[in-house]
Amino acid sequence: MPPYHWCTQWRVRSLLLCALLVGCANSPVNDSARLAQQDSLAAVQIKARLLEAPDLAGSAIAVDLEGDHASLSGFVETSQQRDQAEAIAREQDKVKTVENNITVK
Repeated sequence: MPPYHWCTQWRVRSLLLCALLVGCANSPVNDSARLAQQDSLAAVQIKARLLEAPDLAGSAIAVDLEGDHASLSGFVETSQQRDQAEAIAREQDKVKTVENNITVK
């Protein structure tokens, strides 16, 4: 009877160890999420530049960046602010095209 008891304990410990190792394994990385993180840095840089601009500091402008295409949306008070926001987005090195969906109130 003791050998059977020892074997059962060994099996239980092995199963617990396997469960622990599986639980601690890294989750798979989604490549599209990794690319989105890389693009988000450029989008944050554009947003920071928009906030630094004195005329745009209080504006609600969202920046979405997919590859080299930037999409601007939100609201500004004047068409000059709308044009200024687009110009700032175009200054970013990664941006080739800008879709300006900013609404003038």
